[in-house]
Amino acid sequence: MRSVKYFGANSLDGFISRADGSVDWLFMDQDYGMSRFFASVDTAIMGRKTYDTMQQMSPGQTFFPGIKHYVLSRSQQPGQHGAFTFLSGDPVEWLAELRSRPGKDIWLVGGGELLREFLQHHLLDEIVLTIHPRLLGSGVPLFPEPYPETELELDHCDHFSTGLVQVFYRVKH
Repeated sequence: MRSVKYFGANSLDGFISRADGSVDWLFMDQDYGMSRFFASVDTAIMGRKTYDTMQQMSPGQTFFPGIKHYVLSRSQQPGQHGAFTFLSGDPVEWLAELRSRPGKDIWLVGGGELLREFLQHHLLDEIVLTIHPRLLGSGVPLFPEPYPETELELDHCDHFSTGLVQVFYRVKH
């Protein structure tokens, strides 16, 4: 069965963006394991807020070539909209159907609200945090409260000359 992985970037103090949504502080000077990660997935699931933010950055474009895009939304009508399939309803049901299809692993993209929902329903198998050596002081949190207590098992860590650290955890079910 396909694994569901959260792969995201955050500041050392746990924020995924500034309060205004900007991510100008993220390191973009090298690959930081992204190519290896992209080779392991063929499906991306994101929330509507992440979709909207990415549409502002790249209007009308597929965000990740070669990857099937799904958007979980309470406000957008379900169905195909260009390169994106919008989903609504119970994530347990539609994720079970997605997982049963042949393919590579599934990437949970974006913000903390969707991450929290997947943790609450025990739908996440791995968490990969790309921790940038910066304290933002405020912003959009990776884990908005309340989120469920979740036990993790460290798989491994990677570190880079820039001070960036990637931590790979398995979610214990």
